Amino acid sequence: MSGSNKEYSWEEAASFAKLSLEKFKEKAEGLKIPGWKTGKFKLNNLEKYFDGSESDEFDSHIIAISNQKGGEGKTTISLYLAEALSQDHKVLLVDWDPQANATQLFLKEDTPSIMECLGYRGRKKKSIADIIHNIAGNFDLVPSALELANLTTPYERDDFELLKEALLPVRSKYEYIIIDCPPSLGLILENALLCADFILVPIQTRAFSLQGIKDLHETITKIQKKANPRLKLLGAILNQYEGQKALSGLAEGIKKYFPVFETVIYRRESIPQAQAKMSLLSKIDNVTLKNFKELASEVKERIHVEKN
Repeated sequence: MSGSNKEYSWEEAASFAKLSLEKFKEKAEGLKIPGWKTGKFKLNNLEKYFDGSESDEFDSHIIAISNQKGGEGKTTISLYLAEALSQDHKVLLVDWDPQANATQLFLKEDTPSIMECLGYRGRKKKSIADIIHNIAGNFDLVPSALELANLTTPYERDDFELLKEALLPVRSKYEYIIIDCPPSLGLILENALLCADFILVPIQTRAFSLQGIKDLHETITKIQKKANPRLKLLGAILNQYEGQKALSGLAEGIKKYFPVFETVIYRRESIPQAQAKMSLLSKIDNVTLKNFKELASEVKERIHVEKN
C-alpha cells in the first residue's frame, strides 16, 4: 500500500502520533479514530488527528476564564493574558462564548466555529485543527458563533465532555490553552470546567459586586468532587482597577471563596482602543501589555505551585 491508503499498526500509528503506545490507544479510543477497533489505521485518518511533522509537543495547561456575572472583563483578560503568554509560549485561545466577542475582534467574515467540532446531537464533526486561525506568532484562536448558544441541554451523557474531546487532538500543540467562558452557568460552562485544569475568575472592581461569586464557587466545587478532580482554582483577578480606597474591602470579600492574585489589571484607555481597532495590545500600548505580562508570570508561578 502507498500514500493515504497505507495501513499502520498500533505501534506504527503511535510512532506517527509521537505518543507512547498506551497513550495512543487511550486517544484513539477516546476520539473513535477510524481503525481503533481493528488496530489498522490509514494514513489519511491519522493525519486528521495528528500532525506528523517534527514539531515540539507540549503537556498543555488549560485555563478557563470564568465569572457567571456579565461585565467582569472575561474576554479582555482572556485576550491579553493569551497575548502576553504567547510572547514566550505557544498559546491557543478558545472563544467559548456565544457572543463571540474575541472572534469578532480578529475575524471579519463568517467562519466555521467551535460548534462544528462538537458532534452535538449527532452532528458531523469538523476537526478542530481545520478551524484554528493564527492571530500572530504563537497566538492562535478557535472561533465561536451565536450558534453555540444552542448547547443548552445534554442529550447524551458524553455531552458534558464535548469541548474536552474536541480539544484533545491539539492539546500537545500548545503550552497554554485559554478558554473564554460565557457569563452564565449551564452546559457550556460545565463543558469548560470539565475540560480545564485551572480556573481564573475576573472581577471588575468598579462594579464592587460579589454577586454570583458564591454560585460559581459552588459549581466549581461540584465539578471538582464529581467530575474533574484535577480542576484547580488559580484565583480571582481584580480587573479595571483604579485603586479607590472604597474598594479596599473587595479583596477580603472575594477571599471567602477564591484566592486573590497579587497582580491587578489597571483601567487603561488603550484596552478599548485596541479592541476598537481590532488590534493586538502590543501594537497599541506596551505599558498595558507589561501589566498583562505580570499577570502571565503570576499565572505560571501559581500553576507551578499547584502542579507540585
